[in-house]
Amino acid sequence: MSEGIYKADKILFDALKAEGFNTITFGDISEKDLKKQSIYPLCHITILNTTQTTSIETISYNVTILDLVDDNDLNSRDMTNDFRLTTNIEDVFHDLAYKFNRAYQSWRKDTTNVIEVSPSVTLDAGYAEVQNKLAGYTTTIDITIANLGVC
Repeated sequence: MSEGIYKADKILFDALKAEGFNTITFGDISEKDLKKQSIYPLCHITILNTTQTTSIETISYNVTILDLVDDNDLNSRDMTNDFRLTTNIEDVFHDLAYKFNRAYQSWRKDTTNVIEVSPSVTLDAGYAEVQNKLAGYTTTIDITIANLGVC
């Protein structure tokens, strides 16, 4: 059994929770109740693969971060600015990128548990009307840690 995956999962979870993600889920996102509005902002994690050597283990994750888009969010809008949107989608993209970046930076600084984190990540933006109007990002991140199975 790979203890490294559990350790890397905890590193991801702790940093994302600290940045204000209300819900962090794991596994098949289609099995999650995305209609429930109190779960946002949400972070969903899936393990893509793991590469093991005698001394290190690299776990590759797909990370999806989502928040609700509010079509009626006109309170903070400068309606004289043609660029500003009439929903909060601009705010959603900004806030999620900011939260993810703070979590990413904490992973990169964690020299106690982590040997290496992807030197850069690309956040791919998306918008969907699944069960709610959602906007967010998907990325792939690799976390390399000491192979705890080595005695």
